[in-house]
Amino acid sequence: MSNLSLRETMDSLPALWDEDLLSKIRDEIEEFPTEVFVLDDDPTGAQTVRDVAVLTEWSTKAILREFDTSEKATFILTNTRSRTVEDACAINREVGQNLLEASHNKRMPITVISRSDSTLRGHFPEEIDALSDAMGSTHDVLLFIPYFAEGGRYTVNNTQYVSEGDVLIPAGETPYAKDSAFGYRSSNLCEWIEEKTKGQVKASEVATISIEDIRIKGPEYVEKKLKNFPKGTVCVVNAAHMSDLHVVTLAIVRAERGGKSFLVRSSASFVKSRMGQGDYNLLTRDEMSESDNGGALILVGSHVPGSTKQLEKVLQIPGMNGIELKVNDVIKGIDVVSDIVGIVDELLERSLDVTIYTSREVVVGESAEEYLEIGARVTDAMTEIIKRLTVQPRYIISKGGMTSSNVTTNGLGMVRSLVPGQILPGVLVLQLGPESKYPGSRLVLFPGNVGGPSAIADVVNIMTVSGI
Repeated sequence: MSNLSLRETMDSLPALWDEDLLSKIRDEIEEFPTEVFVLDDDPTGAQTVRDVAVLTEWSTKAILREFDTSEKATFILTNTRSRTVEDACAINREVGQNLLEASHNKRMPITVISRSDSTLRGHFPEEIDALSDAMGSTHDVLLFIPYFAEGGRYTVNNTQYVSEGDVLIPAGETPYAKDSAFGYRSSNLCEWIEEKTKGQVKASEVATISIEDIRIKGPEYVEKKLKNFPKGTVCVVNAAHMSDLHVVTLAIVRAERGGKSFLVRSSASFVKSRMGQGDYNLLTRDEMSESDNGGALILVGSHVPGSTKQLEKVLQIPGMNGIELKVNDVIKGIDVVSDIVGIVDELLERSLDVTIYTSREVVVGESAEEYLEIGARVTDAMTEIIKRLTVQPRYIISKGGMTSSNVTTNGLGMVRSLVPGQILPGVLVLQLGPESKYPGSRLVLFPGNVGGPSAIADVVNIMTVSGI
């Protein structure tokens, strides 16, 4: 497949649906309320929304409590992208069973979304199948919606594209497609589903909702199309603007009121639309930190090219102290943690900013399982550093899904946190709960696939105390 011009491609598409549908989505949600749960395969999925909760546990008791809170949705951090397929399926089965039990207990319908990485990496279809089985395989249609506004991911003519500047690159030709654990060849999503299901679902059997369906025919037509899909349908949804998702969301909630049941595999953008949330202001420095004391702590584990460029910019910030966590030393079992903890504590005590980053060479191992094991050992080392720190940072930035998941759950002891919003588009902020190591403090979670080269440095600059 060839690269395309982003501007020319967008200009060639039909005009957007000419009605703002968010108010109608909110009306439907009010008339037909459901408790929304988002299973998140890494901790960055709430990067487009606010006023939601994030859980790192999924017992039936914990899920039941969410029915009585004021948050608009609950994200359940399963962290399955860092697990083997067997573990991922086991977790999805357990969560699915507990969600079903809680729904029956409360006599309240639930909406379940499986949020996964927008670049198509993840345990698909295995964990979706496990989740569906655990919930009684009651859904009629599996909707696949990977459009991701903040991450520059577009679905046009059933093909997934990744934008770099004005260039649209077919997803199968990006570095993400070469992931050792979750690699793929196909950019066409119908073919991608056939590839990932090993031919159990043929590309020709995958239903689609086109941009023409959405922009020319509108929500009533899309609703009718959804209602007419036979049970067991897998459907790819095209989208190139948030307005497209609003058309689809309105059609979905109306079809649900009519008795249709959907299971959704999506990126973060659909979650925002399904909650009926529009745009809102980014968080300011004053909203992020109540103290001017202490240094910043930046953790960079992601090693995709974009993350490395961001790391380079951060290390160029005047006064920034960089500390390399050497992957090969960790693999060899060398204790690198103790020395790093001592250095970081000293720097933070002096209110100096610190960046801890994994060495940039990619050690993949000889199999997908070994690759995940290496990643786990490295993130365990990063997590151990956080656990041993005695000086509290003024704020923390964590870059990369696996790193962030381990740090939040095991390093900071987070069980339930709130999402006040974002500090940059697609860059999530968590307010840590009272059970965590730093109660009430703010944690910035930077997805591996979000932001230009200066993005992390931009956050550091936003958070810089005047006069320092």
